Amino acid sequence: MDETTFPFSRKVLDRANTIEFDYVDLMPDFEIVFTSQEPIRVSNKFLRSEYLILARDCANESVYVNEICGELQTINEILRKANAHVGYRVRDEIVFYMLENLRDGGILKKEEAFDNEIMQKILPRLQGSSASVRDMLCELFRHCAADHSQKTGDTDSEKMRKVLDDDSIACQYRKSAEKLQMMVRRFEDDGFTSYWL
Repeated sequence: MDETTFPFSRKVLDRANTIEFDYVDLMPDFEIVFTSQEPIRVSNKFLRSEYLILARDCANESVYVNEICGELQTINEILRKANAHVGYRVRDEIVFYMLENLRDGGILKKEEAFDNEIMQKILPRLQGSSASVRDMLCELFRHCAADHSQKTGDTDSEKMRKVLDDDSIACQYRKSAEKLQMMVRRFEDDGFTSYWL
């Protein structure tokens, strides 16, 4: 996604997991040893999900699914204030991701996995120039990190940065909070913001 492309529609974003590759390390690593790899044959079952219909396929994990849906409902109430709330497709995609994460003892901690889903499924949908968008981003930051209003600074983004730099504050969803801080800063600078910085 760059200045030469049209924005993705919500319909596309609801069906995709957005992954940013924005970190670039320009220093070459000459210590890497390259070896040839033999191809690995895997069946297509490796790529197939066990989950297609939430009510039918997730009944055995209903307690965990309800926890995830409860957290998503809390976030959705924040999003609703700027008419940016998500629907059932996004809910299902997030639940299925979280359940896949549980396999083999859990690849990521629950908070890390949910942080990924906020970054991949919720934040890419957020954009705008209205005060309700700014207020929603600030409230979402409070949910992901902490209340920034008690920090000193001229702008919300400066206060958010101080929260993120404060080692005594444990952010529940760190990556999402960092992205939200950048989105608020862009709103302050340009009067418009989106996930795509």
